[in-house]
Amino acid sequence: MAHRLLVNVIFTGASVFGRAFTEAYKQAAKAAAATSQSGGATAKASSVGGIQVSEALKILDLDRQDLTLDKIDDKYKYLFDVNSKEKGNSFYLQSKVYYAMDSLRKELEYLEQLKNSKAKDAK
Repeated sequence: MAHRLLVNVIFTGASVFGRAFTEAYKQAAKAAAATSQSGGATAKASSVGGIQVSEALKILDLDRQDLTLDKIDDKYKYLFDVNSKEKGNSFYLQSKVYYAMDSLRKELEYLEQLKNSKAKDAK
């Protein structure tokens, strides 16, 4: 009797796990297909340098419309100084500020390259 119950539990668990694995695989395949169809440009623009651009904008408290190198540098210098270890804050926060600045700089460079390539194509 216990043997039969144990076999039932094993088969039920295996079928549930199998269905969950199949569903997860389908979702991953669908997401990969959507990413490949949308092209590499949008993936590059949304995540450069390890931190997503939207998160970097939040960290440095900037708007995408007002994004310039001067504003990025000003916010970076201020936040990096405020979060210094000498003032009792953490290296972790300084790292987040640095990587946010790096991501936004790379984003601006990428957008500039796109703009230049479109201008060349239009000629």
